[in-house]
Amino acid sequence: MEGKMKAAVYYGIKNIALEEVDIPQITENDILVRMVKAGICGSDTGAFLHGGVRYGVWDGMVQGHEGVGRIVEKGANVADDLQIGDLVFVEPMRAHKAGKIEADVLGTFGEYILVQDAKKDDNVYTIKPDTDLDLAALIEPLAVGTQGALCTNPQPEDNVVVLGAGTIGLCAAAGLINHGVKNVVVVDRNEWKLEIARKIGAKTVNSREENVGEKLVEIFGSFVNTATRMQYADPRIMKQLMAMNTAGASRVSGVKPNVQLYVDCAGAKDLLMQSLAFAAEGTKYVVVSVYSEPLEINGSIFMGEPQLIGSAGYRPATIKEVIDHVENERTPIRNIITAQYSIDEFNTAMEKAAYKENKNIKVLINF
Repeated sequence: MEGKMKAAVYYGIKNIALEEVDIPQITENDILVRMVKAGICGSDTGAFLHGGVRYGVWDGMVQGHEGVGRIVEKGANVADDLQIGDLVFVEPMRAHKAGKIEADVLGTFGEYILVQDAKKDDNVYTIKPDTDLDLAALIEPLAVGTQGALCTNPQPEDNVVVLGAGTIGLCAAAGLINHGVKNVVVVDRNEWKLEIARKIGAKTVNSREENVGEKLVEIFGSFVNTATRMQYADPRIMKQLMAMNTAGASRVSGVKPNVQLYVDCAGAKDLLMQSLAFAAEGTKYVVVSVYSEPLEINGSIFMGEPQLIGSAGYRPATIKEVIDHVENERTPIRNIITAQYSIDEFNTAMEKAAYKENKNIKVLINF
């Protein structure tokens, strides 16, 4: 397809220009997708506010990696299971031959994107044509949150805490609920975000107004350490423990919440460190957040025997679960969409998404 298209081109901090650029050209192995809706990610706003290099957003390139579109052109060698007109999600880390290095400049803030070596269920996933387009636009962040939430295989009766009620935290909570996990709590310091978490179906703790540990014990009960029975301890030990507890130096006899999994989507060091202190015999921690500074772990962390895991991106099975999630609207995840703008209003949309005082979770761009 020849011609020009509207696209948001990144040039640096607070410098994104809506321009007319060439429509990408396909080869015999590629497809061209016309965007319908795109989402503004935290990496996009991070690049806008702080510079693109650390977020994989490169100067002079069309920004954006979330969204949904329709195939408008396909090469001769592309298999018949991808057809012109199909509604699709494009996997940004596999859409270009260069791989992850170009993931965040897939170009979903332009009217058309190129998918190289297009293959169904590899870098292109078809979506039922009658799927709500707003929900379809959430597939990418919902996949990130769901992957982090489910990578340790939580069970339906597990007690799970999601730290942070931003886009990924709320998507993690929705992914857990969709997967059948019954007991999900979201922790955040902003009440307006927690209200959205409650709409999705999670319980909440406001870390600004409530003691997180005490509130989690209230919700989930306390962890029972069957290997340590304090009622039989020598009185001399108990006296010393009481003195240590009073000084805040002992965790041996402290009450811990009965939580099997914490999913860190907050990127708040103090909150993560606090939750690590709650570890009790194999408590799992999945870190989805990106930390700009090193984390210092307390030397006594071994006492709780926690399992600490990192999560980035998503697997094909997760994408398929998320597509089923949105095709059938299995949770009220649409509540994270707080604003929508046309591509012609892109600069306004980016500012509304970037600045916290605007109180937006997910801002969508409409083409």
